[in-house]
Amino acid sequence: MANYFPVVLDQAGHQWLRGLPENSFDSWDELRQAFIDNFIATCEQPGNKYDLERIRDRKNEPLHDYIRRFSDMRLKIPKISHDEAISAFIKGLHFHEALRSKLLRKRPFTVAELLATAKTYADADDAEKLIREDVRGTQQNEQPPRAFQQP
Repeated sequence: MANYFPVVLDQAGHQWLRGLPENSFDSWDELRQAFIDNFIATCEQPGNKYDLERIRDRKNEPLHDYIRRFSDMRLKIPKISHDEAISAFIKGLHFHEALRSKLLRKRPFTVAELLATAKTYADADDAEKLIREDVRGTQQNEQPPRAFQQP
């Protein structure tokens, strides 16, 4: 096993290993702990439920963007229950009241169910925005009736 350890190291790991004095460790556990202590700050640490609870929707932010940010953070949390994730999602909804109300009236049982409901609402929001933009564009392009046109 000792022969394979240098094989899996990147350049920084090799430099660290070569810089150690001979006979620095008496066991694999000592080597492992020294390696972890040296490189832990360079690794992304798993999140926790409080990181997830800090994700909030933003004013004028598309719902899809909030869902994406929430999902990305949730994937970084190794052990979070469905209830904790669902509660964090609902708490983070400040500008999408209709979805928050629906989720509070009929709470989903799983995160998959939560995200499916949220995606449905996000798709509906996007469709409504497109319709409003089309209506505005049509109204701007319409000519006023002849009686109101100037000669």
